[in-house]
Amino acid sequence: MKKREPYGKKNERKTEQASYFRLVEERTIYFKVMGKPKTANNYMCALKHFRKFRASKDLAIGDLSVGLMCDFQRYLTGKGLRMNTISLYNRALRAVYHYVLDEEILSTDKRPFRKVFTGQEKTCKRALTSDVARALIQLSLSDDHELAFARDLFLFSLYMQGMPFVDIAHLTKKQLQGDRIVYQRRKTNQHLEVCVLSPARAIIERYRVRNPDCPYLFPILYNPNKNRMVLYSSALRIYNRRLKRVARLAGINDPLTSYVARHTWASLARQSGVPDSVICEAMGHNNLSTTMIYLTSLDMETVATANRKVIACLIASSDPLQGKQA
Repeated sequence: MKKREPYGKKNERKTEQASYFRLVEERTIYFKVMGKPKTANNYMCALKHFRKFRASKDLAIGDLSVGLMCDFQRYLTGKGLRMNTISLYNRALRAVYHYVLDEEILSTDKRPFRKVFTGQEKTCKRALTSDVARALIQLSLSDDHELAFARDLFLFSLYMQGMPFVDIAHLTKKQLQGDRIVYQRRKTNQHLEVCVLSPARAIIERYRVRNPDCPYLFPILYNPNKNRMVLYSSALRIYNRRLKRVARLAGINDPLTSYVARHTWASLARQSGVPDSVICEAMGHNNLSTTMIYLTSLDMETVATANRKVIACLIASSDPLQGKQA
């Protein structure tokens, strides 16, 4: 039997005049209650932009139309949003529309989203060359602590086998176990153990949270100056914004984002002769089940050796900033 979520009074729902803003808000709350904060955040952001587009003027669910949604997409494009972000918002709003159809709040499907973009645009995943990565390492940011922290988090991702920013942000002090960090990827739930080589160790010692009451290793989801927690979505936006400034200072023309570090590690590993199978293991990929069955036989030292090759091509033994050579 299909389980129906709490939604309000039936006599208020069974009408095509139901408030669209309210419908989206209630679906957002539902996903929060269900423990899906990322989905809830996507709905919330989509509604925020739709409200601005409508100048906060609500409308009935039955009044959504092809023309209206095309106008909304043009509005988002004019704001400079990328097509994949626009697709994300369109899909969230469309999901609410499909939900009310399933719940028979609407009796007729006008297909208002049929002419807007709801697909996935292929993005160019740019990796830094070893020369550009070295320039980033050597960039002097001693007079700007915030930019230095952003740069060093980017390097930490590189030094930790392309560890995703979301996993770095959620690292706890307990996950640092001697000479390794033991964690589960938040995206795939895959268990990983990564050797903490000397350049990564130097970054940990430079920025680790000293407050014993805070569980996190880095002050990303915790602001030590204000002694309060920070939302991950806010932390990610701040990080990427600072990386753009770092890129300009380093003379990097291509976009510098949290994902670039991960892609750079994989690219440098391949250039260093590391087999693709080892790269997949090191980065915690598990989308190819047959490959991962084989990869489970790789031991941690094999992966650590691959990481040493990557770091060795970036850091000279005389580098005073990052510590001893790995």
